[in-house]
Amino acid sequence: MKKIFVLISFTLLMGIVLMNSCKAPLTGNEEKNNSAVTDTINGLMSEITNYANQLNSDSTFKFLNADSSSVYMSGGMHYSYESLKTAFKNMYSGFKSQQISLIFSDVKVPAPGIAIWIGYMKGSFITKSDQVVEQFLCETWIWQRKPAGWKVIHYHESILRMPAQEQKKLVEVALGKLAGELSAKTLKPADLKPLLTAFLVKYPLVYGTTLAFAPVTVDGKSEKAAPYFYRSGNEFKQAELPEAYDYTASDWYVVPVKTKAPCWSNPYYDAGGGGVVMITYSVPLFGKDNKLIGVLTSDLELK
Repeated sequence: MKKIFVLISFTLLMGIVLMNSCKAPLTGNEEKNNSAVTDTINGLMSEITNYANQLNSDSTFKFLNADSSSVYMSGGMHYSYESLKTAFKNMYSGFKSQQISLIFSDVKVPAPGIAIWIGYMKGSFITKSDQVVEQFLCETWIWQRKPAGWKVIHYHESILRMPAQEQKKLVEVALGKLAGELSAKTLKPADLKPLLTAFLVKYPLVYGTTLAFAPVTVDGKSEKAAPYFYRSGNEFKQAELPEAYDYTASDWYVVPVKTKAPCWSNPYYDAGGGGVVMITYSVPLFGKDNKLIGVLTSDLELK
């Protein structure tokens, strides 16, 4: 599913890029109009998210176009307006609560009266049986201005299941223990392969791991090292993060260094390392002198 998710996202984004590249530069009035459309669509999407968090499918669906020309897709399945509305009513009837939070969104206005909203969101819900489920949502909403106002004429949602709480807890304990062991060692990048591959062997749910060393200055030049080890079938592979990729600017590195505390990242697509959608648990590693050694990580793949 992750390959379909990435392909759909990439194809959509490339289509938008091509549409935009073929357009003439915007005039001042066009820019002003597009900005107003963007504000309107963001406001409507905020309303929809609030209704979803209230488990109010009726209010959500008032924004969707009801005729047969509209196309709605969720979880890889095609729906009509009525079948999608029924599916959401049935789904919400099994929930105690739901919370959807936005990670990233963008609005494109490829033509007058048309707007495309793209968003990545983190969602969680509690079932009537008290099961907690977390998901990563990639959604595309195509809006059209109609006489009665803006209506959704296409909706596409890709869903990736987040790891269960017990899986995340296992990783937290395991990586904390490894961090304690490594902080007592004098480490070099070349030392990591047996240590980190042994960690992957012991914890099969972990997709990949690295120790991203704090930069050091050698002959006036800042040097970084973050050898990454990950699963590939029954084997383990090593990837050196590209030189152009400054991991010290990434949230999974910056946040634990700044807070001096472990943390989980939001979901993201790891183009520079494993090439999958994942979340990362990061532990800052400090030596006996309280000097930063680096950030130790474990990745869990979203499927």
